[in-house]
Amino acid sequence: MKLTLAAIVACLLASPATAAPADVETSDHPLLDLARELQKKRKPDLRAAPGVPDLRQAEHALAQAKAPADEACAGSIGALRFADLHVDVALALTGQGDFAGATNAYRSAHACRPRDAQILAALSGVLFDARDYPAAREAINDSLAIAPRSVNVNRLAGNIDFVDERWADATGRFRYVASSDPDRVQAGYGQLMFWLSQMRAGVPKPEFIERTPGDGWPQPLLLYMRGQYTEAELTVPVRQGDDADNTQPNGSTDERLCEALFYVGEAYWARGQLDVARDYFAALVNIKVIYFLEHGLALAEIAKLRN
Repeated sequence: MKLTLAAIVACLLASPATAAPADVETSDHPLLDLARELQKKRKPDLRAAPGVPDLRQAEHALAQAKAPADEACAGSIGALRFADLHVDVALALTGQGDFAGATNAYRSAHACRPRDAQILAALSGVLFDARDYPAAREAINDSLAIAPRSVNVNRLAGNIDFVDERWADATGRFRYVASSDPDRVQAGYGQLMFWLSQMRAGVPKPEFIERTPGDGWPQPLLLYMRGQYTEAELTVPVRQGDDADNTQPNGSTDERLCEALFYVGEAYWARGQLDVARDYFAALVNIKVIYFLEHGLALAEIAKLRN
């Protein structure tokens, strides 16, 4: 594999949204300092995912529909609708951090619609967040058997491979995600995991997939990996997440900080600074952006570091 980032770096450096900030204060761990600063001001509440259904309404709709028992659902006339209702309950429970309840709801949805790869992928996701990694892998393998080319399914499979330190598999998965995701912003996260999988595997010169980058965040993180941004400079676009003119979805300061702490923390781990990495992951978990993949990944990494 011989890829170059000359084109993507040129685009990134030319973009006003990702131009490196000047005169940024420096410290040993500026993102960690920012997390500690914001933690003092943040209300200690659980941050629900934007747009998730209300749990009581979702449960009421399911009860009103009189969905059949799981074993009878797939053959029922309203099977597709019943699956959607179970998914709404699962989403609401996930938004509250009830991964066990969400697991049961997704299993009911799967019983109604057994050939739906995305339901299986969502089931794998909540099992992953519940830290039942063998069950998460089983569910994602079943999903892959139905939709082997799904970007979302491969992304979740890659996360499990990453936590299991199956670097060749993780690298292959994230190479596919980074090159195939039609959303260029989301492809940036595939690029980051592709880079980190190489880094953690000991590849001396990791590479990105060559493609046109997305606009804005998370492009500063890609530049950080390439040495074009310092960690101190990253704090500027992180803080800009709460600016009134920021229209990027799921891009608030807390959400950007959650992501930055994970990817920079992983870079510290790859460089052998495990204690620093653990501090970054712990700060990430304290933000409680539980609907981001990085939250579950950080919890998995913390558990490994404790062991």
